Amino acid sequence: MRKTIRHMALLALTAALLTGQAAPAFADDNYGPGMFIDNPQPETNTDTAADPATDSQAADPTQTADPVPGQETAPADGSATTPTAPAGTETAPTETTPAQTDPTQTDPAQGGTSEAIPPSIQTTPTREITESTPCLQFQFLRPDMTWSDPVRTDVTIMPGADGFYSMSVYAINLPGDVLYRTYASQRGWSSWAMNGGHTDWNTEPVEAVQVRLTGVFGNTFDVYYTSTLNDGTQCDWSKNGGTNGSMATGRYITGFRYSLWGANDPNANYVMDNPLVAAAADGITIVDGMPVFSNGTGALFTGWVWNDSDRYYVVDNTPVTGWQYIDGYKYFFEADGKLVQDLEPYLQSKGPFQIRINKQMNCTTVYIQDGGNGYIIPYKTFLCSTGDDTPLGTFQTPVKYRWRLMNTDEYCQYCTRLGEGLSILLHSVIYERPDVYTLKPSTYNWLGATKSHGCIRFTTRDAKWIYDNCPLGTAITVYESATPGPFDRPAIQQMIPDTQTYDPTDVNVPENGLQ
Repeated sequence: MRKTIRHMALLALTAALLTGQAAPAFADDNYGPGMFIDNPQPETNTDTAADPATDSQAADPTQTADPVPGQETAPADGSATTPTAPAGTETAPTETTPAQTDPTQTDPAQGGTSEAIPPSIQTTPTREITESTPCLQFQFLRPDMTWSDPVRTDVTIMPGADGFYSMSVYAINLPGDVLYRTYASQRGWSSWAMNGGHTDWNTEPVEAVQVRLTGVFGNTFDVYYTSTLNDGTQCDWSKNGGTNGSMATGRYITGFRYSLWGANDPNANYVMDNPLVAAAADGITIVDGMPVFSNGTGALFTGWVWNDSDRYYVVDNTPVTGWQYIDGYKYFFEADGKLVQDLEPYLQSKGPFQIRINKQMNCTTVYIQDGGNGYIIPYKTFLCSTGDDTPLGTFQTPVKYRWRLMNTDEYCQYCTRLGEGLSILLHSVIYERPDVYTLKPSTYNWLGATKSHGCIRFTTRDAKWIYDNCPLGTAITVYESATPGPFDRPAIQQMIPDTQTYDPTDVNVPENGLQ
């Protein structure tokens, strides 16, 4: 049945292209954070290093960066072939247009900001939003294979009496990620989608959803949401990743509403008693400091579960602890069941390391060996920015540079060349000069959202970690996947003001207090 729909989709799309008519929306490609449609690119996206043939430390750039290819704009009338990407989504302002929500107070411990909510950010719900208002944008894939119109305001969205198969959500005007997934009885929970990607789907209407926020967006806001079911039942509200809707009762979602409030705002007085129509509650609850899991279907469950940003693995509803082999990897879980997503404080491994960079999701994972089992222990994960010209494949690092001049007359710290003969580097965020006080702040704030011209960009701290810990000859694999990696994707936690010209993660800056 699903293959038939796919074939019909292809035929309809071909016919539309031939006749010039609007095409229905067929969600065949799951775009991740790298999807940019009708979004301005920042001036600092051409960070290719000087030609590797001139590998002296002071080599002048000799190549000119290619312009970023233009992106096609999708219509917003329900006829787009993919969900509509709003202008300003998941992208940085240009250097001449600083971020609209820059905080002004400095936190000496972080070298960044002490205000979780910058003064210009509205933190109570509104039905009136401006182009600069931080918000979420929701769209739903209907059974007739068209996407609903994009909605950003606090209103009830009605995809239709037949429900919807998939959803797409954008986080707008603030760094950070929105993650979301859907449930249908025959297939269970979909994989998490992120930042405009669509959730997995089949021909079964969605019965329940989960939505959560990370990074600056998640530190600034709580997200609340409620569902209307096809029998008219109005579910109570869920918050920050809670399950809302119905599970295994034959009912599905026909209406949806979301609301953003400032994090921990006591005025968000929503009724949250009965968010789910199901045989049991669904999700993790903490009882006397320990996690207790309940599956909404009432059956025993084995698999990954989340409690907002905390991640667990349960076997027959019981959270595991200690070392566990799961999905081909070896993970470590705390005594309270939480997955440890940075093993360095526990193991302090000296390597050797392997690095795998997910170009699609702008996420880098460092691995260590599990004896003869190979590099299957995820050790650390870094947020990064890649670009269209970042090559796929496996490489060995040939050379490093403490500072490096780029082909845009800008500089980067802690640079490691990806492979012999390549102009692609792993490097820090961007500086005007080889001086730690000349940072371009937007390259820090929007890391993971902006595209590079091909290099792989990190915070200064993470670029330094690779520079210090991964010797020449380290294997680096660049690949593409809709799953960030074995760990969740990190996110920038605090924006810095556009007047702050140093990286808050840089140990070379005394103001950061990191030495």
